[in-house]
Amino acid sequence: MPQELLFELDNVRITPFLAQFGGTSYQIASISSVRAIQSRKLSRIAVFVFFLGAALFVLAMARSGTEQRADANFSLAVIAAAIAFVSVFVQLIIPRRIYKLILRTHGSDVEVLTSTRSKLILDVKQAIEEAFITHARRSNHDH
Repeated sequence: MPQELLFELDNVRITPFLAQFGGTSYQIASISSVRAIQSRKLSRIAVFVFFLGAALFVLAMARSGTEQRADANFSLAVIAAAIAFVSVFVQLIIPRRIYKLILRTHGSDVEVLTSTRSKLILDVKQAIEEAFITHARRSNHDH
């Protein structure tokens, strides 16, 4: 008997009895709750800017042998430190946001899906909530 498909996209498939993420499946009856969270990840831009500043700083230090050369490279070292410092602000201004779908099964949380697309996570969450309702109706109807 084919199961009613509530959601399917990429490697995610939700039916009233099963939530499948890639090769891993969870029975809807074993899931007590579902939640979506947003978290931040290091911005690639911030990491790049930080390493650029650090590399320039190391270069300025390596080129500073004598006192005269150290004075000449001082401005490069200050600019490099400023670039590395700016990377912290870049991370605060442009964080990389990721969204996670977490299932509670048998008292533990399982992170089943991670994406930069919030709509995907929210659509899957809604489909699982719909599966809860459909599964409960069918289970009550059978008894």
